[in-house]
Amino acid sequence: MLSQGRPVSASSTEAAGLDAGKAVDGRSDTRWASAEGSDPQWLRVDLGAPAALSRVRLDWEAAHARAYRVQGSLDGTTWTDLHTTTTGDGGTDETPVTGTARYVRVYGTQRATPYGYSLWEMKVYGTPATAAGS
Repeated sequence: MLSQGRPVSASSTEAAGLDAGKAVDGRSDTRWASAEGSDPQWLRVDLGAPAALSRVRLDWEAAHARAYRVQGSLDGTTWTDLHTTTTGDGGTDETPVTGTARYVRVYGTQRATPYGYSLWEMKVYGTPATAAGS
């Protein structure tokens, strides 16, 4: 797994103790939660170096996204959609992705509840680009 313990940022945080780092700490009892009631919101992890991505796992809390994108970027500014859905139903979403990125973000565009977005964990899998021969 490439994302655990990596630097992470978010568009907002609902409250102290629900900060972005909780979504990549490897624990199933901590979570990130965005501010309530507004779209879009995002969570971004810096993998530290480009990687050939293979899948992204999102473990949603009850306050999940109905519509969201998983996006990748080499520079943290220009984003490419790796996965898009408008039918998110919460729980665990495990999505195969392809592409090379240093940054991966979940970009929520429609909440499924009146609350914000909330992730227990965001797990990014793949191979560091240098190990893949890039």
